[in-house]
Amino acid sequence: MNKAEFQKRYGNSIGKPKLSLLLGEAKTPFEAAKLAIGWRFLARKNVGQGQTVLLLPGFGASSSSMAFIKRYLNSLGYKAVHWSAGFNHGEVGKLLPQVIADIKQHSEQAQAPIKLLGWSLGGYLAREAARETQQNVSRIVTIGSPVIGGPKYTAVKTLYDIRGLDVESIENSTLKRFEQPIVCPIVALYCKKDSIVSWQACIDRFSPNVEHIEIETPHLAMGVSKEVMNLLPYSLGTPLK
Repeated sequence: MNKAEFQKRYGNSIGKPKLSLLLGEAKTPFEAAKLAIGWRFLARKNVGQGQTVLLLPGFGASSSSMAFIKRYLNSLGYKAVHWSAGFNHGEVGKLLPQVIADIKQHSEQAQAPIKLLGWSLGGYLAREAARETQQNVSRIVTIGSPVIGGPKYTAVKTLYDIRGLDVESIENSTLKRFEQPIVCPIVALYCKKDSIVSWQACIDRFSPNVEHIEIETPHLAMGVSKEVMNLLPYSLGTPLK
């Protein structure tokens, strides 16, 4: 995909999130409290049937940030596993080969394609790794992930600039990679009040089999959100009946 095609589908509407949206992140402790109170009332059915789900955290976060998601998925009968990289330092070129290796390893162990669930930059990495391992991935779920542009349309762009990481190069590389479409189903959760990732960058206007679901949960609370937990079984293709 070239820049002209990108402009045709997205226009000039994507930029970094507005600073005023940061106030919404103050809801994070309340979202965590709501989940703690409602944890025992979350639906529990064995819909996962042992299917492997690889979890990928966002930029600046470690695997522990997805501990509640992992715990809930395991209670639903999935085999949720953390990626091997631990801390997400944001260097896409170094992390991508590790994610690809993780996918191949867990798919081989399961003797079946696996599912990927990534939060923020973790979702971006999940998608890009899946392009290289299509036969090993059956489904992708992204939560507040910048599927267009990588870090360019996020609040952490300045950090990338300071570290000398070329966000324009990352975006151009991503656009080029869209020439190899992701064929498995994708579900993208996004929030229009997201203060970390521009919500427009979470919308995939190119992949052939993608569903977008708008949520109210702010970015930093997505890993501890009752709303997100309730959407996970459906997003993973095994809705609770």
